[in-house]
Amino acid sequence: MSTAQLHTQSSSGSFASDIMHLMGQTLRQSWGLIVALIALVVIFSLTSPYFLNIFVFDRILTNASFTLIMATGMTLVIATGGIDVSVGATLALTSVVAATLMSLGLHWIPAASIGLILGAAIGATNGSIISYLRLQPFIVTLAMLSLARGLTLIISNGSPVRSISDGFSSAFKGDMVMVIGFSILILTMIVIHRTRIGIHLRGIGGSEPTSFICGIPVNLMRVGVYSVQGALAVLAGYTLTASFNAAEPTAGLSTEWLEALAAPIIGGNTMAGGRIRLFGTLMGCLLLATMRSGLNISGVPVAWQQIAIGLIIVSAVAIDVFTQRKKRD
Repeated sequence: MSTAQLHTQSSSGSFASDIMHLMGQTLRQSWGLIVALIALVVIFSLTSPYFLNIFVFDRILTNASFTLIMATGMTLVIATGGIDVSVGATLALTSVVAATLMSLGLHWIPAASIGLILGAAIGATNGSIISYLRLQPFIVTLAMLSLARGLTLIISNGSPVRSISDGFSSAFKGDMVMVIGFSILILTMIVIHRTRIGIHLRGIGGSEPTSFICGIPVNLMRVGVYSVQGALAVLAGYTLTASFNAAEPTAGLSTEWLEALAAPIIGGNTMAGGRIRLFGTLMGCLLLATMRSGLNISGVPVAWQQIAIGLIIVSAVAIDVFTQRKKRD
């Protein structure tokens, strides 16, 4: 047997071993979330005869996938000890820009590409200001939220932008939301667990000064992470635009960005940074989507649904803070 063959077998064995180890670790970390999800399904199945339905589960997966697109990027941002509250505004602005270009006769592919570039640029701007001017992520992204919302209203005149092309709708509508969401999650998992990027991001969140000393390009990586978050917000916005067949200037004003932030925290990612649990983020998205669908089917008013989601977010953050304090003590 040649040296190349031995190396190939060794690499394959190492990869398989890594996958098995990762799966075991993931199950140990997320078993509580899995039990909670099963419990929710059982409860809503008992309270409503309409819950156990293939159409309901399809809607849950679609809603969870929409949140997952943004929450995957948010997980990476949180891992560095940051936060991005501008994702909803970025989602709305880039969707309106892309839809406006399509209404002016531009083909949907370059129009969508321009929106994607704009979203990544917004994220890069956030990351650059945070990294090089040393400002707090919350303050920077809050300012960007206001700026993006203002531009969205100016461009759209406060009205939905229609004339969405059929090609655009086909690329981002229906089952494509699930394809996009899970493809992004799987690709991110591969990058995080098979390259040094995951180690570096955890290092930045754990101790930025130590990361600098170790030669990690902290500022560059932070800019990159916020750029990815911006681009993913664009993709999430495109799925909404395709679903409504119009770009709504008010998109992202509801709980979309809150759930994108809540899902990683529910999934075990800490606001202090230094941890990346992407499967946990997926479980957080599924829990939120299941609860929203279950409450809808059970006839719970939207106002009470908002209260329930808010309580979940507060509880998740409180548990995270309590856990971190306990570790320090």
